Amino acid sequence: MPFNPRYLPPVCVVLGLAWLVPALWIVIGPHSFYDHVGPFGPYNAHYLGDAAAFQAGIAIPLIASAWIVPLRAGTLAVGLAAVSFHAINHWIDVNNANGGSNADISDAILLTILALLTIAPLQAALRKETPV
Repeated sequence: MPFNPRYLPPVCVVLGLAWLVPALWIVIGPHSFYDHVGPFGPYNAHYLGDAAAFQAGIAIPLIASAWIVPLRAGTLAVGLAAVSFHAINHWIDVNNANGGSNADISDAILLTILALLTIAPLQAALRKETPV
């Protein structure tokens, strides 16, 4: 059974929040984020800020696409590509986080699940935008 397009607006908001929450965490508590999620290599405030900017840059259009229909397929495609590459990167580095962190295989699994959960809404958005 295909994904019902009527659920696209709330799904876009939820997916957008999945991108926005980590961005806000980085902005509000960069050391906390680094300690719990991103302890790969030495702490670097600039790169964390870049990560937050990219996360928010994907999040805001995803959330906006709940109301601005022409944005949906594009923002979902960008979100899928970004989370897929992010997941691949975590699978490659699965055991390379600094000791004592929560960054382990669970991050790779969660990012992979998020990528998989983005596929059906993207397909629905593409179907909805394709002229009959």
